[in-house]
Amino acid sequence: MNKVVAKKNNGSAAVAIMKSFENVSTGFEDMGADDLQLPRLKLLQAMSPEIENDEALRAGQILNSVTGDSWSSDGGVKVIPCVYHKTYVEWAPQGSGTKGPVAVHQSKSVMDDTVRGEDNKFYKNDNSGNYIEETANYFVLIVGEKGETSQAVISMKSSQLTPSRNWNSKMKNLKIKNSSGVYFTPPMWSHIYTLRSEKAKNGDKTWYKWKIDVDSMLTSDSHVQEASSFSEEMGKAKDKLVPEQDETKSGEVPF
Repeated sequence: MNKVVAKKNNGSAAVAIMKSFENVSTGFEDMGADDLQLPRLKLLQAMSPEIENDEALRAGQILNSVTGDSWSSDGGVKVIPCVYHKTYVEWAPQGSGTKGPVAVHQSKSVMDDTVRGEDNKFYKNDNSGNYIEETANYFVLIVGEKGETSQAVISMKSSQLTPSRNWNSKMKNLKIKNSSGVYFTPPMWSHIYTLRSEKAKNGDKTWYKWKIDVDSMLTSDSHVQEASSFSEEMGKAKDKLVPEQDETKSGEVPF
């Protein structure tokens, strides 16, 4: 058998094998959202610990916390936002030795009994020293160069809440026309967005903030199916989202 025939046969065998992967039991049937650790897309700051541990990383880059993939501040990363969820994370005072959150509150009512400190943090009015951090969370699908997708979560807090609100406004204000000629607001997962970063400054403090632009409406059936499915799945499991464990090293900048 010559090399051309062998190569052709190998290709046919690969296609046959791949077809056998379709429409069968996968072994993931009992694996739910709470059995997975969603990667985080993190906007790196000058004080981010990841930069200390990897000389190739720079402030302003976007990092996948699990795969280690990174994107430049100019090129950015394309994502499909599928679910938005606001949480109110309670932290112990820095230096207390507690790395994880004290509690994750789902209702804004927890803010009613807080006092804004000189550092712009919202402290509980109970002398505990604990403070509440409003956090905007987005469950997204990362879209690769070839259209492949992977799941992730983005959490925006502190000074990043302004870009978060801008993104929310862009999504809510999008209108498309249906078959009857009537404009309506599509689901947030109807469009791909490009996430980049840009420098911000307040007094002598500088940091990087999210810069988010609409890229395009979904045109791939597979993207529609994946985004719709992920939206439904995370819509049910969003309350189980666990914040980053070491808030004191996040590199976030206060308001």
